[in-house]
Amino acid sequence: MPLLTCPICQEPMREVVRQGVALDLCPRCGGVWLDRGELEKLLSAVHQEVEAYEKEREEYHRKEHRPYKRKSKLLELFDLFD
Repeated sequence: MPLLTCPICQEPMREVVRQGVALDLCPRCGGVWLDRGELEKLLSAVHQEVEAYEKEREEYHRKEHRPYKRKSKLLELFDLFD
């Protein structure tokens, strides 16, 4: 006999582990129930993934960025005619 029943449909709930966090899931209605601290653990994992993504993105842009090369004086003279 499962420890928990769904408060909505009274179906026995299953425990599912995601990202190291145990979630109580109702197979009938799809409800997900979290114990104390589990939401914070999930949010922490998401925050870490976002930081890693942003860091990777910055490194990519830094590699792709080419420093601005100043025009030569000769090319600046021809800009007068534009």
